[in-house]
Amino acid sequence: MVDSENSAYFPAWASDCRDYATGMPSRIPGIGRPRTEPGFLPSVIDLVIPVPDGASIAALRWLHDTAGVPAGPAAGTGLWGVCHLVSRMRAAGARGSVVSLVGDRAEPYRNTHLDPEWVRTRGLDPGPYADAVERFATTGEWDAG
Repeated sequence: MVDSENSAYFPAWASDCRDYATGMPSRIPGIGRPRTEPGFLPSVIDLVIPVPDGASIAALRWLHDTAGVPAGPAAGTGLWGVCHLVSRMRAAGARGSVVSLVGDRAEPYRNTHLDPEWVRTRGLDPGPYADAVERFATTGEWDAG
């Protein structure tokens, strides 16, 4: 599972607390919540990957500009998680398939998450993460920084 900044799910999972709350909204639409939902069961989740919002934007841009996938920011978060998970699998010598869904399209985000000025004014910096995504796509090496 991937989780965005300010979301309650990663800290809830890490602390095995079913009713964790951050009180802060997610900047990645469709994922992350300021509090966990009543049905959240940390014990049934193997791994939660916290993803910085800048990393979500960097991965979104890579999907959009390089891969030609017109996805939204939650798909960028998912791609970052896929890179992380595949890297862990390789390091452990594990083989298998990893599936990620693109649940949102790019069009609603052209004036927000896909707009460099909008991203900048919100203090999001995808720069430090962009190289990691590109390096993973071209070499298979993962260094999330």
